[in-house]
Amino acid sequence: MDYNIFLKIMLTLVSHGFLGSYVMMLTDFKEPRRVWKLRWFAGVAVVFIVNIILRSLLDEESYVSLIVLTVTIPYLLITMLCSRIKGMRVVFCICTCLWIGCLGEANAIFIQTLFPDYMWVRVLTRAVSYALLYLAVRKFRGYYFDVYRILDRGWGVLCLPSIVTYLTTIYIFNNLLTVDPLPASIVIYSVSAVCTCVYILIYLFFIRARQLYELKNSRDLMSIQISALKRHSDENREAEEKMRVQRRDMRRQWEQIEGLVRQNDKSAILDLIGAAQKRLDETAPPVKWCGNSVINAVVSSYFYRAKQEGIAVEAKLVVSESLPVDATELSMVFANALDNAIKACGALPKEERKIICKCIQSPCLMLQIENTY
Repeated sequence: MDYNIFLKIMLTLVSHGFLGSYVMMLTDFKEPRRVWKLRWFAGVAVVFIVNIILRSLLDEESYVSLIVLTVTIPYLLITMLCSRIKGMRVVFCICTCLWIGCLGEANAIFIQTLFPDYMWVRVLTRAVSYALLYLAVRKFRGYYFDVYRILDRGWGVLCLPSIVTYLTTIYIFNNLLTVDPLPASIVIYSVSAVCTCVYILIYLFFIRARQLYELKNSRDLMSIQISALKRHSDENREAEEKMRVQRRDMRRQWEQIEGLVRQNDKSAILDLIGAAQKRLDETAPPVKWCGNSVINAVVSSYFYRAKQEGIAVEAKLVVSESLPVDATELSMVFANALDNAIKACGALPKEERKIICKCIQSPCLMLQIENTY
């Protein structure tokens, strides 16, 4: 094999290897995730083989002029097909990875101008640059996944810096690189520096957006808990009032029973006892669903709402005050799941509406919420 062709194959292997790893880190694949990852990997493997063939047959300038068609668009289409989320979020993911590729290529070009007789230096520099940038992508990944689920607009604007940097780099490759590599690499560095500053601002924006989202969740959770505790308190107050009235009437009821016993009126006695029992059942204290006060208040609120909407509830919650997770966060999970279950059951006839809620702490914390819809 010709040495230059071997170097081209190695450059393509390094580029696609790291580009693929970046895209995989920033992609939320469809379910089942393993199947769609394999499909994505198969598609990328085909793109890699095609690029190997083209890079072996064409000169560098011709290959670079086609790179948008041979790399950018195929990666975008394959990722769009396999990603759970569509639209500009996927474009942002691909553009971010391509911008990182521009940084690695700029480093490779700059080092090669210093050592023009050693072609393998370009491959080594690119590999080292991509490996170091991999750490930056891992740091960025967590905030990206947090924000892309909560931010519905503005992704097109976020894509612009990386798109401009990528297209500028392609233009420099086609028009300046063959003339004088050193100024070309400096120009790429300058454009990438601007894009880097923009990405730092995007990174800070992601941090701020996540903080605001967490604050909103905390406020929503507090609102749910306050509402649940208030209703729970009202139920207790109402039950206490009924018990007070019941105790006041107890003496009169026993006097009535005593008179009926003397008259030997068994039927009236049974009716009076049945009526008294019914009133006692109505004044029973609120059901305590579990041992954790926060969880109990939240589920009581939603179970009461389910009862009002004609939904049968079957619940078995073994939850103590001591939990392996934060009780307030777990109560938000209960609240969201039960709210969804109640809304789903609303589409069914009343006789078919039912919610089953189970939670245990041993051998580990497990929660299961089902509904007949």
